[in-house]
Amino acid sequence: MIQVAENISLQDAERRIFVQVVSQVGLVVRGDDIFRELQKRVLRWGFDPSRNLRNIPDGAWEGESFEIDQDNSEQAEAVRLDKPRYWAFRLRERLKDTSRIWTTEVGIAERSSTEAVFGCRLICAQRGNSEPIPRSIPNFVRGIAFTQNAYLDGRRTSPEPWVVDTEDDVEELVAFIEAPHRNHPIVALSLPEGSGNPDETVLPVHPFIRRTVGFVHTVVVTSDAAFALTDRIGKEFSVYRQAVRTYNPGFDPGTHLPTDHPVATVARILDWGGNAGAGFTDFLVEQALRITRPRDVLEREQPSFQHLKRIAAQHARETASAAGRDDSELLKLAEDEVRAAKQEAEASLELAVNADSERQQAVSELRQIKAGYMALQARLDSLLVEQPASTGIAIPESLDDIETWTRTHLSGQVELHPKAVKAVRASDFQDVALVYNALLMMRDLYVPMRRIGGIERKNAFETRLAELGLENTPCFAQENKSKNFGGAYFVRYQESTRELDWHLKGSNSRDGRLGFRLYYFWDAETARVIVGYLPGHLKTDIT
Repeated sequence: MIQVAENISLQDAERRIFVQVVSQVGLVVRGDDIFRELQKRVLRWGFDPSRNLRNIPDGAWEGESFEIDQDNSEQAEAVRLDKPRYWAFRLRERLKDTSRIWTTEVGIAERSSTEAVFGCRLICAQRGNSEPIPRSIPNFVRGIAFTQNAYLDGRRTSPEPWVVDTEDDVEELVAFIEAPHRNHPIVALSLPEGSGNPDETVLPVHPFIRRTVGFVHTVVVTSDAAFALTDRIGKEFSVYRQAVRTYNPGFDPGTHLPTDHPVATVARILDWGGNAGAGFTDFLVEQALRITRPRDVLEREQPSFQHLKRIAAQHARETASAAGRDDSELLKLAEDEVRAAKQEAEASLELAVNADSERQQAVSELRQIKAGYMALQARLDSLLVEQPASTGIAIPESLDDIETWTRTHLSGQVELHPKAVKAVRASDFQDVALVYNALLMMRDLYVPMRRIGGIERKNAFETRLAELGLENTPCFAQENKSKNFGGAYFVRYQESTRELDWHLKGSNSRDGRLGFRLYYFWDAETARVIVGYLPGHLKTDIT
């Protein structure tokens, strides 16, 4: 019976179809009669003689609606709408891997005689398993992006990278990184220290641009520009010394963590898979092309082919009805409309099922990560028991490098939120040693007290508090009081808003040079302290 059940399960898996949107490009393209020019480019690609498309209708080349669906041929369709002027094209084909069917959907919407919105969506249907599907962009998109007057997020696309060198260039880059209308990632490749040569990036830039064109903004940051960029957005969000950073849409240094905009150092890149950076390029392309916006948003920007097909069928029926056509013709048009609606619903369901499968996979991966983190945490707890708190750490004379110092000495136990880093940079607090000693106390005594417990650890923490002249108290005695001060007592952390509900209290002086506070919360999931603000005071009823 067990063997039979296994065979049935295997058969079910082999029959199952997984559908995934691999990539989606949306460009604004300008030029004379651009709607027709884009149409011709898509048709030349779709009707290339190397493809097995048979009996192409004469009107297809002129942008008419058509359908090719016959034996021994790939499938291709087009739908034309006149008001508004819109043309949609779909090609379905099998490539080398016969278990996969690749569907390319194109939509062209006319804004004026010299401007059109061009969209291209690549979908892969895979039979039998949910193996990762490589992300890519159809090559005809490259021709449009490189040779036409095309724009992505309002910036002109190009086969060359955007080289950021001067202070004005940096200001333009920062404005674009922070732009609320930006929906696509910026991949910034920095140069070695002292270099202004765009060819000295750790990865070849031009091949990366060719693989991600129409979806990614590729930037090369010179050494001088990297210093200026660091001054503008902070070291934790900058990129320098041949590192590569991805600035995802919605960049907000006040609420985001540096890991929201991941960076890879040159050493990590060159060591990636032992392949001198080539393996990392593949990884970077895969990550950069990930679609982060919800499917309903994407389909508003570029309606699916099935949706346009249903709209065209509806228009045809309504036009025929208004013209007084006979009932038999209206019935046939109504049947076409119902069929198109059914196909649209089926396609939407396939994508929804796959999205659920991806969520389940993500949950499984998250559980594995948490299990690994808990194992490391348990090992750290045992070390904290076995070894006394370290006393050999040098205390810096200024707060300039507190972010680097914290990452080196406290990471995994005490983390500085970007909001805290920003506050430290703006501070003129005089007792520098108190700031560092308070952070070390949280690492050496508070974290073990919370993780391991025991009256001895509690007493040790309270003793050290007294030695430093500090108190550890809730920020407010009254529940929800913190909400009266806007977002001052809240930070964005791991896709949620968290309250800074505790603080270390030192001098109550309102003079920023003398008064001390360290606001934090305890993250029970990772068992660490997140410092959200220091060393000055946040607003209270008194202030």
